[in-house]
Amino acid sequence: METRLVTLGRAAEELQVSRDTLRRLAASGQLKTVRISRRVLVPTSEIARIVEGGAGKYAGRKAAKASV
Repeated sequence: METRLVTLGRAAEELQVSRDTLRRLAASGQLKTVRISRRVLVPTSEIARIVEGGAGKYAGRKAAKASV
């Protein structure tokens, strides 16, 4: 399976959180990122994992927002 990488900004848009939130998750080890030169990229599999509820206190946040 091919892994697709997106920018931190694009991942933040998809998850409806700030880039700083994703940076904190990456720094704490809750989000896997790939660094290529100065760019920080997020595998789309990590975005899917967070949406499904796998990132600590941010788990299920998008789903909770949608049901309000």
